[in-house]
Amino acid sequence: MALRFVIGRAGSGKTERCLDEIRSELRRDPSGPPLLLLVPEQATFQAEHALVTTPGIAGMIRAQVYSFPRLAWRIMQETGGTSGVPIDATGKTMLVQRLLHKHADRFELFHASADKAGFAGEVLGFFDELKKQCIQAQAFSAHGKRLAPLLEEEPGLLKQKLADLQTLYEDYEAAMAGVYLDTDSYLDHMVRQLPASTLLEGADLWVDGFFGFTPLEMQAILQCARHARSVTVTLCLDRPYEAGDEPDELDLFYPTAAAMARLRSWAQGAGIRSEEVVVLENPTPPRYLSSPMLAHLESQFDHRLSGRTEPYAGSADAPCSLSVNAAANPKAEVDGVARRMLRLAADEGVRWRDMAVMVRDMEGYGERIASVFAEFGIPYFLDKKRSVTHHPLAEFVRSALDVALHHWRYEAVFRCVKTDFFLPLEGEADGVAVGRHQMDELENHVLAYGIQGYRWKDERSWMLQGELALEEEETGQLHRPDPDYVRMIRLCRRLVTGPLERFEESFGRARTVREMAEALYVLLDEVRAPERLERWSDEALGAGQPEKAREHAQMWDRLIDLIDQLDEMLGDDAMEPGRFADLVDAGLDSIRLGHVPPAVDQVLIGSIDRTRSTRIKYCFVLGVNDGVMPAKVNLDGILSENEREFLCEAGMGLADGGRRRQLDEQLLLYSVFCTPSEHLWISYPLADDEGKALLPSEIVRQVRAMFPLLAETMLLAEPSPEQPLSEQMGYVSPTAQAISYLIVQIKQWMKTGEMSPFWWDVYNWFVTRDDWQDKVQMMTRSLQFTNREEPLAPETSRQLYGTRLQASVSRMEKFVACPFSQFASHGLRLKERRVFRLEAPDIGQLFHAALSGLVQSIQHEQADWATLQADELLDRASETVDRLAPRLQGEILLSTPRYRYIARKLKGIVGRATLILAEHACRSGFAPVGLELGFGPDEPLPPLRFELENGCVMEVIGRIDRVDSAVGERGLLLRVVDYKSSSTDLRLPELYYGLSLQMLTYLDVVLTHAEQWLGQPASPAGVLYFHVHNPILGASAPMTPEAADAEMRKRFKMKGLVLADKEAVQLMDTKLDKGYSEIIPVALKADGGFYSNASVATPEQWSQLRSYVRGTIRQIGTELTNGEVGIRPFRMGPKAACTFCSFRPVCQFDPLLEGNQYRVLDRRTKDDVWASLAPAEPSSQTGGLLLPPGVAAGHETEGTEGGSMTADNPTGKEKRRNDGA
Repeated sequence: MALRFVIGRAGSGKTERCLDEIRSELRRDPSGPPLLLLVPEQATFQAEHALVTTPGIAGMIRAQVYSFPRLAWRIMQETGGTSGVPIDATGKTMLVQRLLHKHADRFELFHASADKAGFAGEVLGFFDELKKQCIQAQAFSAHGKRLAPLLEEEPGLLKQKLADLQTLYEDYEAAMAGVYLDTDSYLDHMVRQLPASTLLEGADLWVDGFFGFTPLEMQAILQCARHARSVTVTLCLDRPYEAGDEPDELDLFYPTAAAMARLRSWAQGAGIRSEEVVVLENPTPPRYLSSPMLAHLESQFDHRLSGRTEPYAGSADAPCSLSVNAAANPKAEVDGVARRMLRLAADEGVRWRDMAVMVRDMEGYGERIASVFAEFGIPYFLDKKRSVTHHPLAEFVRSALDVALHHWRYEAVFRCVKTDFFLPLEGEADGVAVGRHQMDELENHVLAYGIQGYRWKDERSWMLQGELALEEEETGQLHRPDPDYVRMIRLCRRLVTGPLERFEESFGRARTVREMAEALYVLLDEVRAPERLERWSDEALGAGQPEKAREHAQMWDRLIDLIDQLDEMLGDDAMEPGRFADLVDAGLDSIRLGHVPPAVDQVLIGSIDRTRSTRIKYCFVLGVNDGVMPAKVNLDGILSENEREFLCEAGMGLADGGRRRQLDEQLLLYSVFCTPSEHLWISYPLADDEGKALLPSEIVRQVRAMFPLLAETMLLAEPSPEQPLSEQMGYVSPTAQAISYLIVQIKQWMKTGEMSPFWWDVYNWFVTRDDWQDKVQMMTRSLQFTNREEPLAPETSRQLYGTRLQASVSRMEKFVACPFSQFASHGLRLKERRVFRLEAPDIGQLFHAALSGLVQSIQHEQADWATLQADELLDRASETVDRLAPRLQGEILLSTPRYRYIARKLKGIVGRATLILAEHACRSGFAPVGLELGFGPDEPLPPLRFELENGCVMEVIGRIDRVDSAVGERGLLLRVVDYKSSSTDLRLPELYYGLSLQMLTYLDVVLTHAEQWLGQPASPAGVLYFHVHNPILGASAPMTPEAADAEMRKRFKMKGLVLADKEAVQLMDTKLDKGYSEIIPVALKADGGFYSNASVATPEQWSQLRSYVRGTIRQIGTELTNGEVGIRPFRMGPKAACTFCSFRPVCQFDPLLEGNQYRVLDRRTKDDVWASLAPAEPSSQTGGLLLPPGVAAGHETEGTEGGSMTADNPTGKEKRRNDGA
């Protein structure tokens, strides 16, 4: 019974001494008493490997490697105590979550935090700390009572916090006692039951690789020392601290010195004999016999803070075993490490297992290093426990519970679907291939029809019998979907709803935790989760991703452990379903998956605070930046730093606080910097991934002071001609990376005309390889990329559009706004995913259909507007909206109370508009002669037909809301009225640039075909916009009914342009004699003239406008059929084509890119436009397009032939119309 300490600085041979002593015993007597090596959990594999690969030792029955939990479990297996239920961090987190809910009403402070994500984990972390510090619930409560008087004077919330923690800790310990086993209780059992074990009788125990011990671990070591023949503890320490020789807390080795002092003191108190301390001292530590620079670094490391370091005085000819490297960014840093490793392996024969990468910020570097190493073909092991939060199985469980609890919300259902657990393992169901694409189609369908909640289970929601368009008659033809599509949608829906419905039913019936857990397990079994995970694991192995394969393999076992622990802890407890879901969520959050290295010859990627590695020859320390190394310790937990210090000073033996841990960072750095035996690589990035500047750590400056002649290397993100050829050669492996670097060199050559012969050789190698030629050519073409679209070839344009083009006016306006937008919507036929929501175009469709239907029905009945009462008009409006509402967006207006409320509001708007239209009809000499009047093939009016210069024919087609007529001295007068859901006016500058052609084109159509249609020629009376709305009148004083009516009429005054003729104007407003009209945008003087702000045009101006618009349309048609698809959006003042464009992700227009500029259009006044039109020769100002054209070019004819037309679906209210492709 003896305790021996073996101490020494890094590299002095402490671990090798332990291993050599074990090997010596094995050679002397292979079957003698046990030889036990106790190391940190993450170092067990390396220690076992070091022993089993010892030459001359065929086996090792005596020698065994343990961690503290494994040794405790081994003793419990022998002496009893394993009958308890094993519980891991996941189970304990769920237990704490349960207690938080249980005591929520009793808490003084925690009631607001009990349900917060991660809070249960923080509470559990504090309880684990108390366990490791040997503070039981009774002792913790005693401390709380003892400190109560002091806490009364202490500001803050510590008193309430301790009270809540006492409540929880007592209940937690009572729940755990005698029932559950966790790793901390393993050690407690070991300490109590070791006397009954025979494992340590006559045994020798070595404890190696620790920087310190918790009180519970110290008790375990002392108990081992009582029963073993000898216990040897190694510590990284520069000298033995005898009685009375206290270490300074600023000393580098303070943590190990304090651990040694406490362990010796406890051993003395327990009557355990301590042997003389063995100090391993060598002028040059064995690890650094061939690396004097590393020996100097180790010897000076603890002097660097005081500035008393001695500069390295070694020979300049000696091999350099230390390098300091700066990198442009973390990517360049990791790439530089990978290139260096490849050179070491290829040129010097260094094995992968002899190299390690160490970082302090594993979250920022771990996955990045793994990704780059995989790309470079470097085998690696990432020593990191991974969260399973984003694993498909964890997400499936969470979202399935969400579906059952929150009534099939869209987000929850498709989070569940996108885990792929509903896909048939065989790849098809009922003879139909079902994959992710088909499930995406299901999602599109659900979004389009607003299916959520009960509608998932309602068969009527999935009948898919077709829809009737708003403008169709009741007996019109339904637009039916494709039968194969219907079958596929229904099959996908059945694959999703079948398992989830059965789960929802069984989960809803469940009353106890066991029943809920069983329902969850049945769901997992039904979707064949274990078989699917096994397949994913096999696929990952086949793809060369062993870690991903092991993650899939472990995930099922961990989830089943979670369910088992729920059942064991809470099985018979009644619980609300929401509480059960919270417990499962907390359990999933706490799962961490660890991995065993799948092979021996791998590069180790580790964190300096976790990974313990020996026999490393080359160590690469990355991310040596200020604030990262040493790290800024920030203890996020239940207690603040000040509260922790207060409790420690008051005698509660808590673990070290942030200040102490900040000081301990120096020992971690010492440990990792002194790890390699041949070479240490230190690197830091100068900027982060976003370009924000980063500073090197103070350690870099201190290392430079130790080695003043050491040159710092810059790790370039790209090869440079200034680099030696040997360094440039490092950029050609792996091949995929080499192409990227080659393209950079070619780009530089394009600018300067120079490129090194080496990179020309690389280029020639690639272009002579059949498997790389195409990729190299594609990438070299990218160097000349500008975000411009060349016109389509004539044959391509003819294949796309044909030689006979049918186009709506809105399509032409889209072309003028941006040719690429027209190409995307009508050429490529791209469209946004349909979503079940009411938008402005939908409301516009409803208004058009409702008002046209109302006016048409009144005309059909030959009723007089003047005889119709207001109530009757409102009833008609309401009935019309009721009839049309089911046709709009899959019955969206009937789907929810909110939308039903909107439907009532829309009835009010249509009703108000109907009343105004009735008043307009009573005051006007104009009467409707055409409603929803179509022009084009198979329509009442033929299209406008243009024979273009390139031989193509363009037919302008569309549908006009309303055409009114009146007869005056000029003969038949026609005007066009368009219903708008927003305030709109005819702006002549927009018409001039081709952005607002619709109303003039419609007027031209009816005037052109008036004789054929109405039996006599006609003259233009005007174009007007009627704003459909229900304004709220505001007034500073009470208004009379008459004044309110007058104000309402003002709000509904139509905007647009009318004929500058007194008779025509008075036909539009029969009550207008002089002054401002309440109906049209006109004001008459007493002499019969018009005010200057009247929106009027003379007959000559109307003729100019018609001619100008026709010429503009012809030129648009010519450019469109010539294949113009340029990304050339307009901008005029604050208005721009891109503002509401759906295709920006496609064109990727960016004014900062070369070749991407707006077509800036001059902001012309109305007078400027009339002046430009006056000579009857359009201006050439077009802002980049060849618009407007010359009027004389080409000629147009009246087309009467029929023909099929495709559906045009531009934005805005035109969405509803069958007016062109």
